[in-house]
Amino acid sequence: MQADLNCDLIAYQFDKNQYTLNPVEISGEKDEDKFDFDKLKYSSFNPALLVIENDIINKNGYGLKKGFYNVTTDKYLDFLYILQQGKLKAKIPVAKMQVFETLNPIQPKVKKMSYRKFLNQQQKEKQKYMKGENPAHVDFKEASIEYIKEQNAYILIYRSNNIELTGVIKL
Repeated sequence: MQADLNCDLIAYQFDKNQYTLNPVEISGEKDEDKFDFDKLKYSSFNPALLVIENDIINKNGYGLKKGFYNVTTDKYLDFLYILQQGKLKAKIPVAKMQVFETLNPIQPKVKKMSYRKFLNQQQKEKQKYMKGENPAHVDFKEASIEYIKEQNAYILIYRSNNIELTGVIKL
């Protein structure tokens, strides 16, 4: 004996995220992996400046033209992003990462103080910073690029405070 199937129970519309804990991405790329320049605030975003003197173009005609670019990293330090006027131009994987010791690893002892005294101290530090007397709070960022003829590749070196990241652009 054959049982009759009730097709009304089988055919219904459902949402693709209805049965998953995390939302499903169509391309397989997660939202946190995507680079969204608009999420970064300009005041807290201080990218390194990179000057490319010659065009970097592969045999298919794609690449970077000479000019001024900004270089920054993702939050996991896996990729170097090359930006021009806020638009992503290249995404380069990091081949080597070096972490150096900080110049002053000993932190000063935290003092207990009132909130009003704390605000006054912050205001004094801000005034020193505006005069250029407090370089300890300034982020140092630098980017440079070199061509290696034997490998037919460009080496991009990004330095930020005590971290040095190296990416390779193979032609």
